[in-house]
Amino acid sequence: MPVVRIATAAGADFIIFDGEHGSVELGDLRAAIAVCRALGTQALVRVPKVDTHWIARALDSGAHGIIAPNIETVAEAERLLEQALFPPLGCRGASFGSAVDDYSGGEIAAKVEGANRNIVVLCMIESPAGLANVEAIAALPGIAGCWFGYIDYSIAAGIPGQTSDPEVLAAAARIARACVSQSKIAGVMTTSVEHLGQYVERGYKVAAWGSDAFVLKHGFKAGFDNCRTALVS
Repeated sequence: MPVVRIATAAGADFIIFDGEHGSVELGDLRAAIAVCRALGTQALVRVPKVDTHWIARALDSGAHGIIAPNIETVAEAERLLEQALFPPLGCRGASFGSAVDDYSGGEIAAKVEGANRNIVVLCMIESPAGLANVEAIAALPGIAGCWFGYIDYSIAAGIPGQTSDPEVLAAAARIARACVSQSKIAGVMTTSVEHLGQYVERGYKVAAWGSDAFVLKHGFKAGFDNCRTALVS
């Protein structure tokens, strides 16, 4: 998985594997997560929906956390926790002595307790309905924080693509307040320092830098533009 190695070499603290919009296959996902674990980079999987099939396979592949899209109610967030955590906190099935624990031995009880304590479970807030319940969602024990999907939020709010609209920025601020008040993560994906600044001002402490396609495209474009400028000067 060269992209994982390159991103880690560039300084990535974590990598999000997109199972909702991306075309990642399970075998490729397992291999990529294995590289992350070997390199000490956190692997988070954005699942397409709150579903045992996806969540169990992502976690059993060794993912350090789950990001669930468009969580709108406390009940949905509780269902997410149920799938991601071991009993008595949830109903996740055990698959120890595998990728989930780097094929190690040890006491099962300690592994269960450690997994429930350390797993990162993030709820994406992507609609006004989710925003209306964000305080209660962020307050749930086991939820590590909320991730703002500002583009989908703008579409759901009837202002598609207007990500700097006051309504979108007000939503961003409310999400941050809800998370900060519970000492939880408020996260967002960004594509520019200027854009990120709007979120830092509102209390966000975690950010993802674009997608792999975005990074490649803009890296190539910057290089091509620089070459053309130098060659014609």
